[in-house]
Amino acid sequence: MQLKIGIEVHGYIFVDAKLFCNCRIDAEASPNTTICPVCTSQPGSKPMLPNKDALDRIIAIAQFLGCSLNSRLLFQRKHYSWPDLPSGYQRTISGTYSSPVGVNGNFLGIGIEEVHLEEDPARWDPETGFVDYNRSGYPLVEIVTKPDFTSAEQVREWLKRLITTLGYIRAVNPDSGIKCDVNISISPDFSRVEVKNVNSLKSIVSAINYEAKRQEKLVSSGRRVELETRAWVEQLQETVFMRKKELAMDYMFIPEPDLPAIHVSERYAASIRKALPEKPHEKMERYIGKLRIDRADAEILSSEILLADLFERVAAKVNPVLAARWLRRELLRVLNYNKKELQDLEFDESHIIQLLRLVEQGRITDEVGKKILEKLADKPFDVEAYVKDEGLLVLSDVSELERLCDEAVNSNRKAVSDYMKGEEKALNFIVGQVIARTKGRADPRKVREIILSRVALHK
Repeated sequence: MQLKIGIEVHGYIFVDAKLFCNCRIDAEASPNTTICPVCTSQPGSKPMLPNKDALDRIIAIAQFLGCSLNSRLLFQRKHYSWPDLPSGYQRTISGTYSSPVGVNGNFLGIGIEEVHLEEDPARWDPETGFVDYNRSGYPLVEIVTKPDFTSAEQVREWLKRLITTLGYIRAVNPDSGIKCDVNISISPDFSRVEVKNVNSLKSIVSAINYEAKRQEKLVSSGRRVELETRAWVEQLQETVFMRKKELAMDYMFIPEPDLPAIHVSERYAASIRKALPEKPHEKMERYIGKLRIDRADAEILSSEILLADLFERVAAKVNPVLAARWLRRELLRVLNYNKKELQDLEFDESHIIQLLRLVEQGRITDEVGKKILEKLADKPFDVEAYVKDEGLLVLSDVSELERLCDEAVNSNRKAVSDYMKGEEKALNFIVGQVIARTKGRADPRKVREIILSRVALHK
């Protein structure tokens, strides 16, 4: 039995206003405070023309995922009766009579069936009956894949890459997360079960694995896997029946009479396509292949466009491998310690280039460089002038270095003895004493070399 999986990914488009009205998007607003007659479907209200920023971003998403664009987009009314839809229908660029924004794409080897735009319904609590209409009308992207996945782990890794990629073009709001409908089948004809509204990578993996085992048990016992919609219950770690799977005819799609068709010219699409950046996985492979960057460093550096852009500007001036190591490890360490994002820092690549040139030329030690980077996180300054004024250049006086090493060896006889017994940490302790005495100005490799020559005399 071959496991086949397709997913429908829903994410909130990164815009300031709703799709068909001017109500602001504010996830923190008090319930029912960012609403109007349009997004609550009051009698006589009509939708405004769709939010242009949302249209621009949905076209960008479709092209970034390698889709072919349709030149005529038509909103449909998708009918169903739930309290979160006061009008009784959802406006969507999908359905029986519509053409999705993009079709036949491919992302990391997984086929993209379609990409389309739709409005979000309200938030309904079935236990209390309370409906919050703030969310009603938020623009949503839906990305529908072909059933090309064969494991839950493959889905998880693909989704992580998708989220990173969409972050490059600020198309989907990262703070709002994503939701997935997961279609799972073990039958050759992909007679599938849909698991609705799974909202975390961990839950998606668990839901797929559970449903695959459930279906295998049914088939093994001679029973048929029914075409149905199920829900993932986190507390139970299992899927439960919701309803029989709806077909397109069940939604009674009709063209939206209150909205005109949208014509997408090639010139308009090309202007959006031209502004699209290189994809993160393409950057990663370029960093590995052309710049000889370690794969782990390349993957982190390409995961966020601001970090990738900074790396490329720095790597144009200093050794790319050195730049990758410092940006991936030291800069991210400093950001994490200070609870800052990259865009919060006041210094720019010129300060990092100054710093890394000093390290690259051996004029300052890594230890001094790390401390300078920590200071730069507070406020920018001229790195070369600071190093000169504070006397932070590498200690080059060999006689002074030898004197300090001799003192460290003579005052740490137990550590010397422990090292001679095979305890490597003891040697590192002695080296650390010299580094501390010189405030990080001593080259650790040189210090280690001198100390080893002194310890050899005690054998």
